Amino acid sequence: MKYILIIMLLLTATFILAQELVDYVVAKVGREVILKSDLDRQIIQIQQLEMLDPVMSELDVINEMVESRLILQTAKEKSYRLDEYRIRQLIDNQINTQISRFGSEAALRDELRRSGMSMSDLREYYDQMIREQRLKEMIVQNEITNRVHITDAEVDEYYNDNLSELPTRPEMVEIGLIRKDITASERTKKRVLAEINRIYDRLREGADFGNLARETSDCPSAERRGDLGFFGPGTMIKEFEDVAFDLKPGEISRVVETQFGYHIIKMEEREEEDIRVRHILKMIEPTEEDIAQVIQDTEDLLVSLKAGADFTENARNFSDDESAANGGIIGEFTAENFPEMFKDHISNLNISEYTDVIREGNNLYIFTKTRIVPERVFTLEEVRDNLRDFLRSQKQIEHFERWIQNLRANSYVEILHSS
Repeated sequence: MKYILIIMLLLTATFILAQELVDYVVAKVGREVILKSDLDRQIIQIQQLEMLDPVMSELDVINEMVESRLILQTAKEKSYRLDEYRIRQLIDNQINTQISRFGSEAALRDELRRSGMSMSDLREYYDQMIREQRLKEMIVQNEITNRVHITDAEVDEYYNDNLSELPTRPEMVEIGLIRKDITASERTKKRVLAEINRIYDRLREGADFGNLARETSDCPSAERRGDLGFFGPGTMIKEFEDVAFDLKPGEISRVVETQFGYHIIKMEEREEEDIRVRHILKMIEPTEEDIAQVIQDTEDLLVSLKAGADFTENARNFSDDESAANGGIIGEFTAENFPEMFKDHISNLNISEYTDVIREGNNLYIFTKTRIVPERVFTLEEVRDNLRDFLRSQKQIEHFERWIQNLRANSYVEILHSS
């Protein structure tokens, strides 16, 4: 019985089964009528969505239904066309959601059958509901949303007129960061460059490219003798493509450096805009010695900061984070919105204190609280976008109400019964 009730509510077709209802017309909208049974279904749907205002009367619900019918009638008069493929997709999505809720399609069919319905009834319900919703969205978008514009002058005026009523910006903490990336040292890069140069020399001496790729390349393509297959422009990173697409069939490039390491590329063939190449890659990766050195350097930096070294200067000179240009300042935060990954490290700091060196993957972090930013009024630029959205919403509501009133004034609407 529980599942039957769920289905009935889902279809917004729940009726009081224990009593017989006499159906009658409660309103007329043009050539359409709204029946008492339609009204009952609508009220049940609103109740199930917990959207029924305690002071909302039956007449209020009827008026909303009238407005909905007027919108749909206008959409049909204006010949709005729906995307049938998209409608079918949305119906299928809703059906699949219900199948998931019941565990299987068979279980859903069984519950529908017990309530005197079929899968076709369910699909028909969703078809009608989705079509109506999409039509409403389209006409409101075209008749209301697209016609409402808010100027900068309107935003400025609202801000100045309502400054005393606007919420204040809460007290915040300015956070600073120095990030050091664990990368290969110059010594390691020179060693890898020497390796790729020795491979290049072997190629010049006549070694087979594919065999050498299989023997020496750090790329997974080594198993395919360095073959990357066909690819078009924009597939690989720019530094690689700039060289690869300039090669002639059979030609071998000089050593090419990318973010992955050092490459040697051989052009195999072209097919219109696509090319097929082989490559040998020697990756540039930090050694254990490199890692230990970066960690030590960062720990030494932390000691220096705690001893009074200038944070801003050190952030600009040593941080690998983009905030280095801003002296390491990453922003102003309330305690609730500290960077989530580092919240526990930052929360207990006092102003001008530093966290320990924090390692996450190949990145090392030092955070500090640089200063308290007192509570203050938001500047216009800080809230401009929010105010624009608010004013647009208000104007859309006003425009919609006038538009609906005009529709009612120019349509035949009669409310016959209400509680």
